Amino acid sequence: MKILHIAKFYPPVPGGIENFLFDLANAQVAQGHTVYVLAHQAGFGRKTRWESLNGVNVGRIRTFGQAAYAPVTPEFPLQLLPLCGRFKPDVIHAHLPNTSVFWLLFAKKKCPWVLHWHSDVVPSALDRKMAALYRLYRPWEKWLLNRADRIITTSTPYLKTSRPLSAFRDKCTGIPLGINPARLPYRRRFAGFREGRRFTVLSVGRFAYYKGFEHLIEAAANVPEADFMVVGGGPRYMAIKKQVSQKGLKRRVHLPGEVDEACLRRLFDECDVFCLPSVERTEAFGLVLLEAMSCGKPLISTSIPGSGVSEVNRHGETGLQVPPADPEALADAVRLLQQNPGIRRQMGEAARRRLVTDFHINSVTDRITSLYNSYIV
Repeated sequence: MKILHIAKFYPPVPGGIENFLFDLANAQVAQGHTVYVLAHQAGFGRKTRWESLNGVNVGRIRTFGQAAYAPVTPEFPLQLLPLCGRFKPDVIHAHLPNTSVFWLLFAKKKCPWVLHWHSDVVPSALDRKMAALYRLYRPWEKWLLNRADRIITTSTPYLKTSRPLSAFRDKCTGIPLGINPARLPYRRRFAGFREGRRFTVLSVGRFAYYKGFEHLIEAAANVPEADFMVVGGGPRYMAIKKQVSQKGLKRRVHLPGEVDEACLRRLFDECDVFCLPSVERTEAFGLVLLEAMSCGKPLISTSIPGSGVSEVNRHGETGLQVPPADPEALADAVRLLQQNPGIRRQMGEAARRRLVTDFHINSVTDRITSLYNSYIV
């Protein structure tokens, strides 16, 4: 089968959707499919280039910055439309949100279109300009949904609460995201390294308004027995750094910024607990939770209404759930796991087992391939 993915970015650009697509595309190649990925360059003005990565044909299209969170890329249709003619895909798999996917609407439809609905474009009280921008985005989104053959949603709660999808639920199929655990292998800790080390809570993500890192910093102030490592970069990084300084937490709360894959793997391995403190359903799934689960880590996450995060982390089984934007509840959850190593170990082991049974990329890829086959004549 010939598969064309259309995405916003592709690794080594970091991100949950990017990591999922990387694992999916590689698993599809391993199944014997021919796979192309069309995405954007992460840097300003870099020339469009094509490369083969592990058998995946990747086109990175030149961009000229961003406008309203979307890459400015006039070359995208000049690459997409001819590629469809040359490659003649059996299926086009488009990952949303991504304004460049709208260029499909100007192509003659010759194969099934599968839309992967990673997240709504959520008008937020915390980011007011999104409401105005969405009024421009919505007509194109609706047109695309009308023409799609199938829509993959990543969780039941998200589908039930998605207003854009409410008129298209008959087209929707629920398939969770997945990862390849071998990409972030579990390694046993070295006993020598563990001696005398303080209990550590790890959090990883883009410093965006919906991630809730400010509440994790507030919680850290109330758990002096623990260290906190918050990894990533983004628009709120300096604000969070200032908060850490003002609270006198520099010795216990570490903000290393963006780190490479090798460093991130070590941090996952060495932490005691992983925390995702997001506050809005813009956090649609929380793929980073799967990476922590693959390393056998107990989870602390927030019970965001309408988000798939609560389906990933089962309260009392793979970790703990607390209300969003509640630093006291976050602190209580950290203390509970710190003071109960047996519970911590039990939840970490349950998390690793659930990753293998429910979220392994091979089983997810099989389900997606079956979906393709049902629409290919």
